[in-house]
Amino acid sequence: MNDIINKALWLVGLVFLQVLLLDKMTLFGVATPLAYIYVLLIWNKGWSRSYLLVVSFILGLVIDTFENMPGVNASACVLLGMLQPVYLNLFIPRELQDEHAIEPSAKTLGWGGFLKFTLFCVVTHHVMVLLLVFFSFGDLAGMVVRIAGCVLMTMAFVIVFELLRNRGNK
Repeated sequence: MNDIINKALWLVGLVFLQVLLLDKMTLFGVATPLAYIYVLLIWNKGWSRSYLLVVSFILGLVIDTFENMPGVNASACVLLGMLQPVYLNLFIPRELQDEHAIEPSAKTLGWGGFLKFTLFCVVTHHVMVLLLVFFSFGDLAGMVVRIAGCVLMTMAFVIVFELLRNRGNK
């Protein structure tokens, strides 16, 4: 129960942070961090996958409502919700493969594994969002620059969030 409350607080906090601050923060007019997906990254392995997909959809829908982009973030979050358990299984250490309630973190995966897992998830999400926003390959170089910028900014926020979460768990 404590874990559910913790995830709910992260969800609400990240939505407010995204809507009130991060959406207004762009790097060179190209890249915006989409840090609200952190709550999907730290989803426990043992929790119901359908619950993850419902939470992913609702999270994306809430962000879409504030950003006036119907369906874009919702579809990208659902895609991430579908692939997060697959990516997590790629980076779980061998000795923890049989564990059912693993929470993705730098503590359980190690910083290297956590950063690789996070990078896979963030790139998947951001490619989907930006493909749906621009819906064209006319400016492929510009899209790659936007994706790279958004991924770098989001990864920086994820690292900060993970450091804060690990500090709070001590």
